[in-house]
Amino acid sequence: MKTTTRKFSYIISVFIVCLLFHPVFIFAQEESGGTSTTTAYLFLAGLLFTLAILFASFMIFEAYERKPKKEIIKEKVVLEPSNVIPDHIYDGIQELDNKPPAWFQLLFYGTIVFAIVYMINFHVLKKSNSSVDEYIEEMTIAQQQKDEIIKSGALINENTVTQLTDPADIAKGKEIFMANCVTCHGNSGEGTVGPNLTDEYWIHGGGIKNVFATISNGVPAKGMITWKNQMNPKQIQFVASYVLSLKGTNPPNGKVPEGTIWKDTVSTNTSDNKMDSTKNK
Repeated sequence: MKTTTRKFSYIISVFIVCLLFHPVFIFAQEESGGTSTTTAYLFLAGLLFTLAILFASFMIFEAYERKPKKEIIKEKVVLEPSNVIPDHIYDGIQELDNKPPAWFQLLFYGTIVFAIVYMINFHVLKKSNSSVDEYIEEMTIAQQQKDEIIKSGALINENTVTQLTDPADIAKGKEIFMANCVTCHGNSGEGTVGPNLTDEYWIHGGGIKNVFATISNGVPAKGMITWKNQMNPKQIQFVASYVLSLKGTNPPNGKVPEGTIWKDTVSTNTSDNKMDSTKNK
């Protein structure tokens, strides 16, 4: 019976090794253009089914083999000699050589085989990405997505927007302005249907935050559409910065002022603080 059990252990060990090498088998077949993924997984299903039958058979044989073997002589239990370890008696207790079940040993040695296959696959052949490589790859993708969000200006709103002064940014704003705003505000911002954008008077407030909000939300009551549905926040920032750069240009045929004179209180307070600091020096 022990020989039979041993044979079953060897067979199951072979199947587990085949199972562990199965991903390598699939990879090799795909690289060579051979067996399809579907065929490979059918092979795996058959392998698992066969393994389950062998494992169940093995457990039945194991349970039968581990039945107590003893002889009763004059109401005393005589232990099977093969299980007794000589010279291993402590405090009158006889130590027996009861080995762990074969299924437990199989799992233990299986983990060793798995570790070897894992090391070869990930660290020697490098057929698959390690956890560190996957982390770096995911972080790279996340950084690209973050850069794309920043580039599109998705984080910009009327509370966080800042005025752009770089000539290249102003040029981008002018390009957008000429394509969308000249009908109502004129080629130079002098105003036609819409108000003059070159003077100090503002109907809905000046400064980058107010101009950004006006362009973004529009003024439906006066016929100005909501541009946030057609432009991303970055484009609106370009246009708003260009509009503010038109102040004092005084183009010909400028429309009469509308609204009230607007002063940037934040800039004024900053300037006053700088002047006070200079005086203190």
